[in-house]
Order: sequence, then structure tokens, then C-alpha cells
Amino acid sequence: MTSPFTRWLFPALLLMVAPAAPAATIYLCKSYSGGTFWSSATCSQQQATIDRMVSVPDGMPFDQQVHLGEQAREAGRRLVEPASTSRTNTLQTSNTAGKTVECEALAGQIQGLEAMSRQPHSGSQQDWITAEKRKARDQQFRLRC
Repeated sequence: MTSPFTRWLFPALLLMVAPAAPAATIYLCKSYSGGTFWSSATCSQQQATIDRMVSVPDGMPFDQQVHLGEQAREAGRRLVEPASTSRTNTLQTSNTAGKTVECEALAGQIQGLEAMSRQPHSGSQQDWITAEKRKARDQQFRLRC
């Protein structure tokens, strides 16, 4: 079982070593039967409807592009999810060991992003790094790390 930190670390290291790559687009398609799948071709070519488009670095393997797409999908879901007291209560009653692990993973993620930001990247890549760092710090604040 991999931790959230290790799932994030490999793509981040690739971004640190790789020169700034042009962006590619991947598509989250919904088949007419209701299932969803990621594709590098437009959904209409796959006889499906489009659910989401995500810009990803072009030089990455497709499975890592999909991982970034899933992260963007989750971030979008969190934005539209209404804030509720039950969610706050769930966070407050979460087990402290899990919280500690997540706090450590977030600290490592921020440290990796800071290292990435010191490397030469395109402006859009630097903006992405800054946004990811902000999300991680916001999560640290929500967890009260």
C-alpha cells in the first residue's frame, strides 16, 4: 500500500528533473452506458461525451497524466461540495495517528514543491507549483497540523 506522499513524490520528481514540457490535454469521458474513462483522444472519437478536460505536462507517461487528472477532478469536487457541520465533526473526531501521517505527508509535499519552485520552469509551471503548495498549506490549516 502506498502512502499519499509516495503517490505524489514520483510525478513531482519527474517534474523537477524534466525541462518545462508543453502542455497536453487529457479528457475524462463518459460512455453512453454510464462508465467513465480517461483518454488522450477527444471523447467524440471514443463515442462518448466529455465530462472534464485537464491540461497536463506532455512528456509524462499516460498513467501519471491520469493521476494528475484525478487530482484535478478531486479538487474540483471539493470546490463544489457544500461545507457541512458533519464534515467538520468528522474531521474533529478523526483518529490522531491518521492525522499525524497526513500532516507529515503534507509537510513533505510542501517541501518537495518548494524544491521544485527553485528549479527553472515555465511561468505556467511555476503557477501550478504555487497553486499546489497553497492547496497543501490550506489542508494543513484545515487539519490544524
